[in-house]
Amino acid sequence: MNNLQKWAAICDEMQENYPVLATPFLAAEKRFGPRWVEEAVPAIEGMYGDIGSPLSGRLKDALGCYAEFANDSMRHQVMFERSGKYRASNYEEVRAALYDNADHMTQNYLPGLWFSHYVWPQHYFTLIGFTSCVLPRIEDEGVFFEVGVGCGMYSKITLDNKPGIRGIGFDISQHSLDYTGRVMKSFGYESRYRLENRDIRYGYDVKADFLICQEVLEHLENPAEFCRWLFDMIRPGGQAFITAALNAGHSDHIFLIRHPVEVEKMLSDAGFQISRIQEESAPGSKPRNLTPSLAGFLCAKPL
Repeated sequence: MNNLQKWAAICDEMQENYPVLATPFLAAEKRFGPRWVEEAVPAIEGMYGDIGSPLSGRLKDALGCYAEFANDSMRHQVMFERSGKYRASNYEEVRAALYDNADHMTQNYLPGLWFSHYVWPQHYFTLIGFTSCVLPRIEDEGVFFEVGVGCGMYSKITLDNKPGIRGIGFDISQHSLDYTGRVMKSFGYESRYRLENRDIRYGYDVKADFLICQEVLEHLENPAEFCRWLFDMIRPGGQAFITAALNAGHSDHIFLIRHPVEVEKMLSDAGFQISRIQEESAPGSKPRNLTPSLAGFLCAKPL
């Protein structure tokens, strides 16, 4: 089977068992272009094994996790659109209910997030912007941090493209750290990357040459303060790629960010100099303030 045939097998599974959620899978080839399938299929097989016909039980389970993740996202987006606010408001309650919840993280959030990078336009196009426009501006050697590793996708892509770089991933969810550890083992990056369960507000003993913080700000009660902590983790002259989800009513989103200019102000107030902004939106025709989008910022800490 070639990669398009393998993707077709995944689409068949989605259509048969999760028809309401199959559309992004069916649209991906036309929406994303020819390079997409050569990225998506190896990334999925690296984590969940070879794609055959029939699909393995392991891969079917992973698609079921994606379905839980997507359904949860849609439910909370509907609630957000009706009320105009996020349901969650307290970080510690969200942490206890979700980030420390093994079932939620391993049977919903983390596998779902992995797949979403290759079927959700806002995730895939941001990932392409990171690969093609951000990483070429980063030194080939040195140390990078990822703060809030999630499923480990951005750390993996950085290690893919920068053979001389080493990384450290931070998260407060051991489940995210464990999943990212599996990513590093699956793709052969264990010797170049380590993971730490750490709250970054207490600082770190070395400074990063490059820092990634992917969709964390909206999970916090005070993201502006968090931006100042990120700024402190980078050496003078170092760079950062920081993103935030806008108008996206996920179950663990706390701080509602309406427009990229709000993030731009947080980063500028923290001391960052911004050199590139990218915003990608979910498909649809709803007003901007009801359409989920992802805004990414390449910025630097002045010398």
